[in-house]
Amino acid sequence: MKQQKTMICGWICTMATAMVMTACVTPKNYNYLQDLQSGSVTTTPASGYIRLQPKDEISILVKSNSAELDALFNKGITTTMSNGNAQGSQYVEGYRLDANGNIDFPQLGTIHLAGMRRSEVENYIKTRLEEEGLLKHATVTVGFRNLSYTVMGEVKNAGEYAIEKDEVTLLEALGKAGDLTVYGRRDSVVVVRNDGERHTTLMADLTRGKVLHESEAYYVHQNDLIYVKANPTKIRQSTTNGNETRSMSLWISIASILASLAVLITR
Repeated sequence: MKQQKTMICGWICTMATAMVMTACVTPKNYNYLQDLQSGSVTTTPASGYIRLQPKDEISILVKSNSAELDALFNKGITTTMSNGNAQGSQYVEGYRLDANGNIDFPQLGTIHLAGMRRSEVENYIKTRLEEEGLLKHATVTVGFRNLSYTVMGEVKNAGEYAIEKDEVTLLEALGKAGDLTVYGRRDSVVVVRNDGERHTTLMADLTRGKVLHESEAYYVHQNDLIYVKANPTKIRQSTTNGNETRSMSLWISIASILASLAVLITR
């Protein structure tokens, strides 16, 4: 009988311990890039270069050996002067692509830029200026002005963020938003991509590095909406006393087991 009580007590203690450990265990899908180890090599076939779309706004700065000729192409530029020396540009007026993806550029007239990368726009304008004998040995610099993406859901700082360079990754974008909260689902981040004509929904799994790197969602594009869904814990908390009820049930079960154990021991 004593041996039987000892076995029952051991079983009850094991069950109680298991319940407590289950309540405290860290979810397997919490950490990022779980499948990558030191030395892992992955590929990123998706292009991270921003291609211009209608309604995008860019800046175009033309520089050559002639400041007088440069002034013909740089509208709205302001330069500070000190002791007769230029100290740098303070502001360059932007160009907004129209609904057809065109801009009206000084001396060149209407040019179509939609679908081009920044480097392609720079080369195109430089070539046109030289071919038409307007400017030789020019340097053309194109910058983004109003391009942005939006982050919503279970992140620390939801909001709209500017795109200032090419190849902004999803992890960088979420980092700017302060990273996911402990309640954010890392295995199914939603990216809604708007290319001006249609909206495409992409799913990104932050816990699997190889899958993430190969995903079309790996690089952020202008007008992307990044939404981090809530995990089951947060969803339970959103219901009336959802989390409290679960916790209470757990501790009541543990208390019941311990009470049964006490009865067996005292018999």
